[in-house]
Amino acid sequence: MNITGKRQTRFYPDQNILEVNIPIQLLRRGGRTHIKTPDGQILNTSPTSDTALMRALAQAHIWLQKLEEGEFENVKALARNYGQNESYVSRVLRLTSLPPSIQESILCGNETNLLSLSELLDGVSPLWKDQQIL
Repeated sequence: MNITGKRQTRFYPDQNILEVNIPIQLLRRGGRTHIKTPDGQILNTSPTSDTALMRALAQAHIWLQKLEEGEFENVKALARNYGQNESYVSRVLRLTSLPPSIQESILCGNETNLLSLSELLDGVSPLWKDQQIL
């Protein structure tokens, strides 16, 4: 799979939505997850990286896209389709509202100052300025 596009940020003021696109490709090599950037660079995730957090963030964006495209009517239908608890799906979806800088750090394996997946699923402030201390 080729990576196309470039990093983009778009704001839709009428809907109060900020859309951030960071094109990457996740590669599995030797049981480890690596990230391939648009310029072809392959980043190794450090052994201390929370790959569960990476996977949850990627899953959250996939689920959000399916909801936005109308593939599922609501979170309950989405959760039922994936055999998950509605509460869990809702908590995972909240990862998409983390600031882009934190999401990028997670995907690049640089989240040493961040909380674990379980701590993030327990909830963080919805305000980006309060999340910058993570």
